[in-house]
Amino acid sequence: MKTLRPVKHEQLEFLLADNINISSVRDEIASMEHPFFSLKGGDMRDRIYKNGNVTVIVKSTSSGIATIFDKDIWLYCISKLQQKINDNEPVSRTIVFTPYDFFITTNRDKGGRSYKELEKTLSRLKGTVITTNIKHGDEKQEIIEFGLIDSWRILEEKKGNLNIGMVEVTLPNWLFTAITETKILKISNDYFRIRKAIDRRIYEIARKHCGIQYEFEITLDKLQLKTGSTSTKEKFKFNIKNLAQENNLPDYEIELDVKKNIVKFKNRNPDSKKADAMERINNGKKRLKEIKKIFS
Repeated sequence: MKTLRPVKHEQLEFLLADNINISSVRDEIASMEHPFFSLKGGDMRDRIYKNGNVTVIVKSTSSGIATIFDKDIWLYCISKLQQKINDNEPVSRTIVFTPYDFFITTNRDKGGRSYKELEKTLSRLKGTVITTNIKHGDEKQEIIEFGLIDSWRILEEKKGNLNIGMVEVTLPNWLFTAITETKILKISNDYFRIRKAIDRRIYEIARKHCGIQYEFEITLDKLQLKTGSTSTKEKFKFNIKNLAQENNLPDYEIELDVKKNIVKFKNRNPDSKKADAMERINNGKKRLKEIKKIFS
């Protein structure tokens, strides 16, 4: 199976609710770092993820945990808000859009089934709750709990001679703050063409950790932990091996050292000035850690 879906909509005809057309897609940093979203539908179990001092608990409802494909609404809303900020338009936590615009932007089918699934997606986003701890230095810690969205509704509205179904989503305060404080990253528009859930999650991790650097290495075990994958280590390694062989993930090449169980991400089109500057910063951080170890 190919990693990327074909582009479904060559000629984009938007029925925009707010006249804001997205020029680039954005993702929220914390959700790229930690597995807030499930990799499979129908996941009803509460999940606990621990990485160093960070613990993330994802709680399900009767609708199941929101999936990485449900996250498309998140990305769409984040991108709409960022576009408004770029255009110096007023912003709020509530985003209004047409299902048609959402389907076209996220490279989805725009048939009747997609409309039916939209309500289920919104319900899962509303029902999924995240509990996590935030460290403030060595002595202070905060535990917070939040939902992925605050509320949603689907309504009918007259626009000219058309009766258009409208979707209204209200984002939680923490996510709105993350957007306005630019705790988001630009991702490839081809993200929505990635077929498999695990491949989407791998791309997010590559974008977050490799970023503008030339390359980034991570152990296979650590990568699986970050993805939130519940498959066996053998199955996960098999999936990464196939993804590396296919090697057409947006923005990043993937290499797997099968003997050392090391995964390397390489930037396909690095900006040499930015990459060199980041390399100097990272080398400086490494030297500082070494010095601290010596004196401690």
